[in-house]
Amino acid sequence: MTGVDLTIQLVVLRLFAGLIIAMVQSAAIAVVAVLLGDNGPRHDGRLTVLPFGHVDMLGLGAIMLTGFGWGRPVAIDASKLRIGRWGLVVIALAGSAALLLLGYLLLLLVIPLLITLPYTAGLAAAAFMRVAAQLCVWTAVFSLLPIPPLAGAHFLAALGISIPRQAGTYLAWALLAASIFGVTRMLMTPAYDLVAPIVLGIDAAG
Repeated sequence: MTGVDLTIQLVVLRLFAGLIIAMVQSAAIAVVAVLLGDNGPRHDGRLTVLPFGHVDMLGLGAIMLTGFGWGRPVAIDASKLRIGRWGLVVIALAGSAALLLLGYLLLLLVIPLLITLPYTAGLAAAAFMRVAAQLCVWTAVFSLLPIPPLAGAHFLAALGISIPRQAGTYLAWALLAASIFGVTRMLMTPAYDLVAPIVLGIDAAG
């Protein structure tokens, strides 16, 4: 079983979707962190809608190759959060919630694009919206795994568990390998099947 799909069209669609997903999730995490009292993401330049400030190149390559990837982790100082370390839980959930909302909104654009754009352009745009919406849901559930470099690693920090930076690098490569061999999709499919019909409706297959 493999999680690799290398059709050129899908890889290109995943590239642009991955840039948007990394930006939306990371920016949402940064915004909530600032609202909860940590201005670190503001000083780190994470309050931006430019995707390249949020992209992790390995994570972007992973999503292009397998459909599972991640953005550059947002550094958060739990001691500055008004609700303490448990604010990290709220922050991680906010990133996934933002992606679910984005997936829903992208699907709303499919019909208007098909109606207003020329035939070929409309089909291409609709295909992108569907792929991106599905990736939003996959990423929303995948990123909650408590494994660096995923946003779910904030759950570990909330429990006072620290993962060395070097270990995080090894774990990132392990996630890529697991996704390539289809392990990630197999493990995450039950969560996707639970969430996707609520967000995507009839477009939930993916």
